[in-house]
Amino acid sequence: MNNYLNYPYEWYREGRENDSFFPPMQENMNLYTPKQGFERGNLFQNLYSQYKNYQPQSLNPKTEQEKAMRNLQALTFAMHDLNLYLDLHPEDQSMVMLFKDYQNQQEKLIREYESQYGPLTVSGNSMENGFSWVNTPWPWEVDNV
Repeated sequence: MNNYLNYPYEWYREGRENDSFFPPMQENMNLYTPKQGFERGNLFQNLYSQYKNYQPQSLNPKTEQEKAMRNLQALTFAMHDLNLYLDLHPEDQSMVMLFKDYQNQQEKLIREYESQYGPLTVSGNSMENGFSWVNTPWPWEVDNV
């Protein structure tokens, strides 16, 4: 058994364009929107395989905060899926540009979310004023039913 992890990336690609380990690049790939990809668990339409009669459920946030978080989660999912694709196809400039566009959108959404609802992480931008979340209700103190 070959240990592929010990070989440089260029070795993987040479002469292996038809190898199933490396799915071929496809021109004009159809992508789901980040929201659709998040709901299906796959950003790439040509790789999505529906399980039996399962229909992806649309996620309906109840509040503006939930909507903002869902948008951020969907965009982050799309970035992770593109990142996996770019691991195998780093030369695909259209996907690199799409990834960078999503990255800029994500940074904007994070700033907007944190300015309205507080920090997402301990290193969030809204941490400048201290630990403000101790002044807001804890999750078990809020009636979400």
